[in-house]
Amino acid sequence: MNNPFKKLKDWYSEQTPTTKGFIWIGLLLIIGIILRWDYISKEVVSAFGFLNFNQ
Repeated sequence: MNNPFKKLKDWYSEQTPTTKGFIWIGLLLIIGIILRWDYISKEVVSAFGFLNFNQ
């Protein structure tokens, strides 16, 4: 049976160091966005006054 984690590990090990760095940066950015989602969404909505449905 094919183990998806082994396939992912093999795919990751074949990547160049630059690509591995971009993967880690992308994951960190996604985690940061998830952790700060309330603040980000509030600021985006307030920046576009016509989209502010909270009033």
